[in-house]
Amino acid sequence: MKKLAYLGVDYHVKTVTITVYLNDEGFYETVRLNNTDKTIAKYLKKLSTQFEIKLCYEASSSGYVFQRKMDKLGYHCDVIAPSLIPRKPGDKRKNDHRDSKKLAENYAKGLLTLVHPPTKSEESIRGLVRCHLAMKNSEKRIKNQINAYLLSKGHRWPKSKWTLEHLNWLSTLELCDDYSHMVLEEYLGHLEYITTRVQALTQEIEKLANSDIYASSVKKLRAFKGIGTMTAMLLIVEITDFRRFPTAGALMAYLGLIPGEESSDSRSKDKAITKAGNTRCRKAIIGAIQHYMTQPRITLSMQRDLGNVDAHSANIAIKCMKRLNKRFWTLIHKGKTPNKVKVAIARELVGFVWAMMQPEPTMI
Repeated sequence: MKKLAYLGVDYHVKTVTITVYLNDEGFYETVRLNNTDKTIAKYLKKLSTQFEIKLCYEASSSGYVFQRKMDKLGYHCDVIAPSLIPRKPGDKRKNDHRDSKKLAENYAKGLLTLVHPPTKSEESIRGLVRCHLAMKNSEKRIKNQINAYLLSKGHRWPKSKWTLEHLNWLSTLELCDDYSHMVLEEYLGHLEYITTRVQALTQEIEKLANSDIYASSVKKLRAFKGIGTMTAMLLIVEITDFRRFPTAGALMAYLGLIPGEESSDSRSKDKAITKAGNTRCRKAIIGAIQHYMTQPRITLSMQRDLGNVDAHSANIAIKCMKRLNKRFWTLIHKGKTPNKVKVAIARELVGFVWAMMQPEPTMI
């Protein structure tokens, strides 16, 4: 029977550094190879004659390409969360050789946190949703640039911005000289282009949200106050499978919404939230909390959304709306700062979302 060899791979575009670690013997060897499919396959084939192979590498901008290549070759390969790799505070030396050794040793000892790899289809749809989010951020940025530019020229719109009336005012605005007017036209032209792309991406994502694959999950998430189709799709494609989190607390930790802690002896000091994990989902959840500040009543649009889900899911959404509103104002009246309260409420909202997305009725 072959021995099990754990391989830590420090992956780069041009090269890969591979360390082989054996549980009973320690480090076996470390090699540096050109990052070509032929070279890596040849080395692993030679190594597999002596050992049973398990590989791991850090999730990076290279995505899941390497993991899929290894899977195609028949080797088990795990993707590791870089931010959760154990690190010694006094260790200030970092290079490819040491990184691969650290990966291999921690992998063999079971000290690493694995990343759930999406399928190619899931990854492509995730890219579409992220593109939509990036375009929305670009749209917001160019609007801020237009506002700042006009203020520097002494022009200020006193009513609500970016309404049809405001856009008509912008298109007919006369500035002091031709160059200033040219700058404004360039800004407006860029805004029009970005807005068009956002609309096209929104339509495409809404089609996906109504497809057989996503419709059921989107309807459940839309039952929550403050969560629309775009936010629902973002949560679905980023988290992929809610069932991989055994508890609501595990999902809260994944989204970085749990508070940090610094304890020593009998002293304990709470710290800010960890902000680990998925930033996009965390911001989307916190952004939805503003809807729970208002009176907890079921609007016509919420009635329609609740009518699209089963009774169990509808009860969770209604319970969530009432509890979070009460909790929000309770914490405010205790003197907590609004930002801290929003984060605390967002953490509870994640718990309700987790319960909603479980396959069996789950008590929270």
